[in-house]
Amino acid sequence: MAHDNVALWCALGGLMADYWAEVDGNDGQEAHSYYLPNAVYAIGNNRFEGQDKIAAFYARRGHSTVMTRHVLSNLRVFADEKTLARATGLMTLYRADGKSPFQGARPPAMIADFEARCMLGEDHRWRFQSHVLRPFIIGNDMPASITINPRSL
Repeated sequence: MAHDNVALWCALGGLMADYWAEVDGNDGQEAHSYYLPNAVYAIGNNRFEGQDKIAAFYARRGHSTVMTRHVLSNLRVFADEKTLARATGLMTLYRADGKSPFQGARPPAMIADFEARCMLGEDHRWRFQSHVLRPFIIGNDMPASITINPRSL
């Protein structure tokens, strides 16, 4: 990895880790703030366009008893321009009912490749321009991101 990409890898890795920690630990109530105003969040064929739709998608999580943990691996970053970059990798989603530790093994609900196009703002904060997950394994415990109709938000 080139020396200048180490800082970018840390910055975008931090963005991804903070974003998924927000989703898992705070039900994604502030997840929309990780996106630019006209950003796109896509999971499979579902597209949530703009911060309002992304916020509406995550708002329903506060009423659920499902716990999630999003695990990232194989993170790679690419500098497209000084303020534009991409991050790619693998995201594995684990889900469980209830708000306390659960017993019993469940396979991942989804394993997906991801690509995030990011822009560095004037406030020196990276945000998603687009965040696309391409599922290649979906378990029996299908995530809402696949089943929800974005037009209903």
